[in-house]
Amino acid sequence: MARAFLAEKYDPIVFSEYFGNIHPVEMEIGCGKGKFLVARAIENPGINFLGIDRVSKFMNIGKTRAQKRELSNIRFLRAEARAFLTEAIAPASVSIFHIYFPDPWPKRRHQVRRVFTPQLLELLHARLVPGGLVEIATDDKDYFDAMKKTIAATAQLWENVREAVNERILDGLNKTHYELKWAAEGRSLYYTELKKR
Repeated sequence: MARAFLAEKYDPIVFSEYFGNIHPVEMEIGCGKGKFLVARAIENPGINFLGIDRVSKFMNIGKTRAQKRELSNIRFLRAEARAFLTEAIAPASVSIFHIYFPDPWPKRRHQVRRVFTPQLLELLHARLVPGGLVEIATDDKDYFDAMKKTIAATAQLWENVREAVNERILDGLNKTHYELKWAAEGRSLYYTELKKR
């Protein structure tokens, strides 16, 4: 399965042509059902939103939500994050990346599958506009600790790093599907925000 995704190729996207305007672009990696992104698109018509996920099944729910509301500032694409960022997204073109509750792959033998790596952070940094943000959340304490080590390994890229527990740093009014689910179960939720140096 992973090999098939790695073999996929993506054409470069010019956001001004893709959205038909020059508004800022926010991108969610692993957007799932698109609940958070659709809510932000409704509240921020002057911002463009792009959600990507490796699995179409749930992402199609987000597409349907956006179509029902006739939102012109949001798109969804099936894509593998690293290849898509490398091939399709221009440097210094995204204002905010959202990465919420990625699969923690808790078993040691599976941790190589984790999306959150120094290489991903370097890619995000290169694709961010000056002063752009990366917004991150997880409910897995071990993964959060691993994330902090990964961030520390790329500390020279970030002007500011903020952390919070059970309090969203950006846009506290809108939550993802899993965010609401885990909070209702009483899980601790860990948030981090990185600002591009």
